[in-house]
Amino acid sequence: MQFIDATVRAALIGLATAITLSFGTGTTLAQQSPGVTDKEVKFGAWIPLTGAIAVNGVPQRAGTEAYLNMINDRGGIKGRRLSVVIDDNAYNPQRTVAAARKLITRDEVFAILVPNGTAQSAAAFDYVLGEARVPLLNIYGGAAEWYSPPRANLYGTLAPLEHQARTLGRWAGKDGHKKVIVVHSAISIYEGVAKMIAPAMKAVRPDADVELYPTKFDTADYAPIALDIARKKPDALVFILAQGEIIRISKELASQGFKSENYTWAPSVANGLLELGGPVVNGLKSVSWTLPLTPDTPAIKEYRDALAKYFPSEKPDYISFTSFGLTKIVVEALRRIDGPITREALTRSMESLKNYETGIVPAVTFGADRHLGGTSLQRVVVQSGNWVGVGAPVDSEKDW
Repeated sequence: MQFIDATVRAALIGLATAITLSFGTGTTLAQQSPGVTDKEVKFGAWIPLTGAIAVNGVPQRAGTEAYLNMINDRGGIKGRRLSVVIDDNAYNPQRTVAAARKLITRDEVFAILVPNGTAQSAAAFDYVLGEARVPLLNIYGGAAEWYSPPRANLYGTLAPLEHQARTLGRWAGKDGHKKVIVVHSAISIYEGVAKMIAPAMKAVRPDADVELYPTKFDTADYAPIALDIARKKPDALVFILAQGEIIRISKELASQGFKSENYTWAPSVANGLLELGGPVVNGLKSVSWTLPLTPDTPAIKEYRDALAKYFPSEKPDYISFTSFGLTKIVVEALRRIDGPITREALTRSMESLKNYETGIVPAVTFGADRHLGGTSLQRVVVQSGNWVGVGAPVDSEKDW
């Protein structure tokens, strides 16, 4: 009997030792998330690097990687380098889903960081948020329905597209316009935004006449459309279009001698629109996700210096500026993790950010019941080839 007891005791001691070695240390498999090692934290993202929206994707990539490179040169976070694996989704929902599966299963990324596209990213929700349960952080875009009620692992900073429509409608109404045509791409996400212009404008000016004018996405020839719009004689236009289309329709309207006050949404606030549009976009009004880029504040100087160092061929641009700020928020949450770096710890840390100032986007606040960190928008206007701020940021959820 004593022999059996000794044997059992030895077996139990061996089992306890094995359990301790496997699960009792500070770097256990149970505590470690994919994409995290002692030397690296690896993120993933999908960005359009080809196709109609590549003009936005290239500077967006530069902004994200410039911030990560800057942090790495400062020693990283918790002794680890930060990296991002970027897949080209060509602004296509199906390619986005494929990219999401590759990034999570093959590349084993820790989280999805500042991906691009509202409809495109939403197409990957079932897999990323539902099946894989991977944090999806600070999408470049966004819809209001994503955050009400909050979805597990989904956190965003940018005022959703519907909020932008509300702000544009109120702005046009306050500017005194009565007859407005909303020119928009005939795809669902663009249509949804366009439909919200009229109620917002009528809340300010009840007698306003707002007409929706759908067009094929990435229309190349806007001559007949511009002619038809000119015949209607609106006093203002709202463009819910891709950047290239805004330039094309603006040039066609100018060639016909038609003038109106024009408005557009935040994705259009970029240097590319100014450089390619030239004089025809002068006076264009928009809402911007970021604060004005022109002041020489510490945050803006840090951005300019990082972009010049790591992407010298890229000029400072609102798109890279935005992604730089969005990446900064996620890295701050990573920095605040106390203990093992896990996906659960990262989302808890995101929720700990209260009134966090980046100096790039208006202050953000997250919480367990608040996964949309920001709702403020900065109004801007094109003057002499530059985006210039108009007043202070406005809260897109309120009547300003």
